[in-house]
Amino acid sequence: MNAALQQYLDLYVAYEPQLRTAPDAMNRAREAALQLLRTEGLPPRHSEQYKYTDAATLIAPDYGLNLLRHTPQGTPKSCSVPGLHTQLFHVAGDVVLPISAAQDGVEAMTFREAAERRPELLQKYYHQAAAKNRDALTALNTLLAQDGLLIHIKAGTSPALPLQIVNIASTKTAAMHNRRLVVVCESGSEASLLLCDHCDTTAQTLTTQVSEFYLGEGARLDVYSVEETNAVCHRLHHIYAEQATRSHFSVCDVTLRAGLSRTMANVELAGVEAESSLAGAIVAGGTQHIDNNLLIAHRAEGCTSEMLYKSVIDDESTCAFAGKVLVASGAQKSVSQQTSANLCVSPTARALTQPMLEIYADDVKCNHGATVGKLDETALLYMRQRGIGEEEARLLLQHAFVSEVISRIHLPALRDRLTSLIDQRFRGSGDAHCAGCGLCGK
Repeated sequence: MNAALQQYLDLYVAYEPQLRTAPDAMNRAREAALQLLRTEGLPPRHSEQYKYTDAATLIAPDYGLNLLRHTPQGTPKSCSVPGLHTQLFHVAGDVVLPISAAQDGVEAMTFREAAERRPELLQKYYHQAAAKNRDALTALNTLLAQDGLLIHIKAGTSPALPLQIVNIASTKTAAMHNRRLVVVCESGSEASLLLCDHCDTTAQTLTTQVSEFYLGEGARLDVYSVEETNAVCHRLHHIYAEQATRSHFSVCDVTLRAGLSRTMANVELAGVEAESSLAGAIVAGGTQHIDNNLLIAHRAEGCTSEMLYKSVIDDESTCAFAGKVLVASGAQKSVSQQTSANLCVSPTARALTQPMLEIYADDVKCNHGATVGKLDETALLYMRQRGIGEEEARLLLQHAFVSEVISRIHLPALRDRLTSLIDQRFRGSGDAHCAGCGLCGK
């Protein structure tokens, strides 16, 4: 047994009574997670799914857990985007702070509240999609998680306000935060969800988050994720989605500042004519390590999927992309497009890309492509001939490179804000904070 993993298994055994004060649905899932970790351990570096991120090194530090569920004193820091009005939820570390009244068509509650008010929802959906993928770090989260947030969008409804979850890593000592999120979109519902990850600490933190999304027939969910932390904050985000007939699920993930950040997505297109889109824009510098490991599985006829990931990599940072589209037998008339494009600004930056197709049907249209390169010198020359300075021309080209991803954000205020943040990031200048915020740009 790997020593890095053993310390957390020992921690679980020592504090099992406290951890098992969580809802029954969480406790039942712990047993299988513990068995998986004991028998299979952590994935080795040569495994296909973790070839770009060393799981053992990542969890080797002796991170502490918030077993007593301490919460910050005073009003939580906001993450307000000018011109964007949202229904806000705050998660401090891995503690969901008190939830205000929900808008029409939305039920929102902690898992502990759901065990009392809507136990059937928690039992039906918690860890159902995640359990199908025997992933060790998902299992570690399942073993140690103590609560989570459940959001239920009722059938046929479209909430007036986007939903926004502000995750803040705030601790004085090294800590592991194990977050859980379950979002259920019933048939015919439509919603937008903004996930903001921020860091208000100089202590090392490791956040493991497992997010499960369930979309009923004809449902639509657009997820926007913004990571703006710092070099000591590391994050593992595991996304699991199951889609019914003619549902639409999209993720637009923007990574600006982070330590090590790894996103794994497993999307199941289980109903006919379901659509899925995964997109990401990464601006990396310093020694950042960004890893995206993605799978979209076409299980039914007439499904459409797309992956579009673009990165601008500077200094000694690393950006890795491994994307697979699986078309199962019988999933005829599947259409998919997969693109990974990487711009290396410095000679010491590294881009690792591996687009993959695995197809067991014969009536499909599936394409993939990957590029790694430098700025186009011809385009630079063209801009300089028109009076634009070399530095400004480089910034404009970098911005244009990732703009294809940012343009997919359907909330204009958020799109404008991220455009500004990316510009600030490229220029290396301090960020102009939103009113009452101060979380970004540290």
